Amino acid sequence: MQKHLLGAAGALIMAATLGGTAEAQIKISYGTYLPPTHVNNHAGIEPFAKRVEQETGGKVKFEIFTGGSVAPAKAAIDQIRDKLVTSGMIVDSYVNKELPHSYTLTELALQGKDALVMAGAVNEMQLVDCKGCLDEQKKAGIISTAFYSTAPYVFMCKSPVTKVDDMKGKKVRATAAFGLLVKSMGGVPVNITSDEVYEAMQRGQAECNVGADAWLKSYTLWDVAKAVTKQPIGTYHGGQLFAINAETFKSLPAEVKASIKKNAPILAADVTFGYLQESKAAQEGAASHGVKFVEPDASLTKAYEDFLKNDTKRVIEQAQKRGVKNADALIEAFLGKIAKWEKIVKDEVKGDKAKYIAALNREVYSKASF
Repeated sequence: MQKHLLGAAGALIMAATLGGTAEAQIKISYGTYLPPTHVNNHAGIEPFAKRVEQETGGKVKFEIFTGGSVAPAKAAIDQIRDKLVTSGMIVDSYVNKELPHSYTLTELALQGKDALVMAGAVNEMQLVDCKGCLDEQKKAGIISTAFYSTAPYVFMCKSPVTKVDDMKGKKVRATAAFGLLVKSMGGVPVNITSDEVYEAMQRGQAECNVGADAWLKSYTLWDVAKAVTKQPIGTYHGGQLFAINAETFKSLPAEVKASIKKNAPILAADVTFGYLQESKAAQEGAASHGVKFVEPDASLTKAYEDFLKNDTKRVIEQAQKRGVKNADALIEAFLGKIAKWEKIVKDEVKGDKAKYIAALNREVYSKASF
């Protein structure tokens, strides 16, 4: 089911179409810039695809293309809209001009402290309550079905960063709000995609990376990053795990649509829980790769907290510049969802994936219109 390299002609042949007779097998192609070893793929998309294939009795077949061979991160929307692949992974940070409402929610990255909370809140906003988000998906010709949250982001560097002075002048791979945080600390943000980090650090184009410590394993960053600062600085929750071409989705048989919707909350949960599991595994395996986890001093923690104080105001101002109307109301609504899911995760879920999926179904997917 999984392909790593594909020529342009082959991609067109593999693109999901509904041609042929009614009995013909439906092929849905999926493109992602992430490597096959990434948690999004091995814990999320691959099991998702197998479940849909099995539940539809083989009526649908997925072709998965990883590593950006078909759908590079910055061209994902174009590739899906034009049916080079008919579904894929979209990261709104890389296409924020086309997804300004979605990106506004993502810009609140530094508010993230708990992956389960943020994944619940962002799915409810993106799939139900954010009309601007749904409208821009429609304009882009896509339907988004599932979002996730990473484990909390940290600094992963070649040498230890424990205080603000250690950050000064350092080239740090960081995007969006994380890049602004790095800049406020005296670092130099480097705007490259996560799949380019290893090579950038290897060649000296970046000295640090901002990301989940699970990346030590999934991107094998433990070969180049030898110090992880134990200062959580937020989460990333702007990734559309399974976005599908709108025309293709609408033309699918009812039972295929139903299977996709049934499995979407499981996909969101599998990846979010998977991140937490890989984070734990990376921490346990880091020492064998010469990686040390170092404590931040008061100056680094204070710098993060000081930046966070004015961050919501900054996000509102930037959203307004991007043409997002009622940005303050949008952000207030999202902060309300975060508070709501904090209670759900604490009082109801308590770390149980089945209960988390049930909560997603009740609060999100029973109300989602796709």
